[in-house]
Amino acid sequence: MERDYEEIYDRSYALVDLDIIRENVRNARKLLPKDCRFCAVLKADAYGHGAPAVASAIDDLSDFYAVATPEEGALLRAHGFQKPILVLGAVSDRAYPILLERRIRPAVFLLSQAKALSKAAGEAGCTALLHLAVDTGMGRIGIASEEEGSAELALSIAALPNLKVEGIFTHFSTADEADKEFSFLQRERFRRFCEKLSERGLSIPIRHCANSAGIIASIGTDFDMVRDGIALYGIYPSRAAESARLPLKAALSWFAKVSAVRRLPASSPISYGRTFTTERETELAVIPLGYGDGLPRLLSNRAEVLIRGRRCPILGRICMDQFMADVTGLGVRRGDRVTLLGRDGEEEIGLYDWERLGAFPYEVLCGLGKRVPRLYLRGGELAGRKDCFSEEYRDFSACF
Repeated sequence: MERDYEEIYDRSYALVDLDIIRENVRNARKLLPKDCRFCAVLKADAYGHGAPAVASAIDDLSDFYAVATPEEGALLRAHGFQKPILVLGAVSDRAYPILLERRIRPAVFLLSQAKALSKAAGEAGCTALLHLAVDTGMGRIGIASEEEGSAELALSIAALPNLKVEGIFTHFSTADEADKEFSFLQRERFRRFCEKLSERGLSIPIRHCANSAGIIASIGTDFDMVRDGIALYGIYPSRAAESARLPLKAALSWFAKVSAVRRLPASSPISYGRTFTTERETELAVIPLGYGDGLPRLLSNRAEVLIRGRRCPILGRICMDQFMADVTGLGVRRGDRVTLLGRDGEEEIGLYDWERLGAFPYEVLCGLGKRVPRLYLRGGELAGRKDCFSEEYRDFSACF
């Protein structure tokens, strides 16, 4: 099966197993109360996995989608997805007509925002659904829960014409750390803020604060919805957040092909800056992939790749479009498969291996470049693909 992919994609490709993502969602939902809604976070193109493809796999398992920008929400609508969509980040007033047309909910936390949204909704002849963003300790966007007058601000927003407060949310800043004390504090601040509003007549149907780490630790899962992000894709929010309560499997593997094999004598410098010099005669595989494709440059002289089931150290600096690995004695040939992330025989390399070397897993996934095609599996078979620099998801007619 993978040999077929290599015949088509002779430089690099990422393989995304959509069945694994479905299983990760099912496992997360097992930790939730039965009446708790599930919001799948698909921002940053589903953390590099491809938002329309991921949504096609989990649409029946999700109640809501969350994105970071209006454009990300519009992309989902363009592919026919009808579930409610929430933009978690701040939105320009100019984007409100687009959001209203596509029935996408903005996060609102300023009165000026709310007034602009109210005006846009009035002009469009509709009622705008929104979610109030509350800052309980992240120091980012949101109504400051502990500031005097914060409840009055929320009530003023809710009182504007043409608006309906469908939801209210906050975001944990340290739920992925071993010490959960501050997360519990944030949860209680959020609960008190919601209670203040309820006592003054504003009852909001969808309250949500739990992210992936909150789901794992069951912090905030007693509200009306959770937002599952990185765990969807099989990655724990941190090593401290790993737990047998939520079994996860990485959905994405990354492959390339050897473009050349060189035999260099001892004392040969390799790559920019001559940061590595061979101490013996060395067989070197050149791999046509680099930081221009999303391979972190900080892995230079530190990480390994898998070729013919063996770990091969990266030698020298990773270039924009190429890097080199030591394959001495392995009989490697031009065209052999290179595994950057994934399994080859008994060996496996994962994002946590790179994390130990200083590469942040979220950043690696989100930084996977446009030159890397995405191929999608369902039931072990190719279900769709997204080619280099293309915005088209092909062969997904059965899904979209």
